[in-house]
Amino acid sequence: MRRNDSSRELGFVPLIFFAVTVLLPACATDTMQGQALADSAESESAGNEGASVIPQANDRGQESSDASAPYSVECGQVNDAGEEFCYVDGDTYIGWRTFHGFCHVCHAQDAVGSTFAPNLLERMRESDMTKDLFVERLNDGFTGQVGVMPPWKDNPNVSKRYVELYAYLTARASDALPPGRPKKKPKSD
Repeated sequence: MRRNDSSRELGFVPLIFFAVTVLLPACATDTMQGQALADSAESESAGNEGASVIPQANDRGQESSDASAPYSVECGQVNDAGEEFCYVDGDTYIGWRTFHGFCHVCHAQDAVGSTFAPNLLERMRESDMTKDLFVERLNDGFTGQVGVMPPWKDNPNVSKRYVELYAYLTARASDALPPGRPKKKPKSD
């Protein structure tokens, strides 16, 4: 005996309900959090306009004489819980915040890549990855073997932070900055 069950025909309705009631608000929340991160990063960097190139740090946290590095990293500090952390300059910190507000969704935490977006540390280590090429790829987007990165030129929360993103990713790619959340170096009096 065959029963006419209209619920089978509507089997996708719970899926659509889930997407509309759970997934869409979660995506909106992520976008708002990214917006808030970028807005606070912008206010933190207001005094950093026109900042000059900052020396690179070596693996012991001491600054080296490489004046071409766009970041400053000082590792080896220990907090009250006995955990080591790194201090970074303001631009590198804002780059970390911007990356984790927008880019980590595809490129994973700490820029190590995912199943559909590349490891940016490897990309930054490529000899042809100049600052100009980096900015071009962010502005215009990029089509790779696995996926497509959208252009960011129309998103002011990212497009205003290209220099900071470059500083953060360069510090990570050079192994001067280990994975995890860095701390912004306090201003000296």
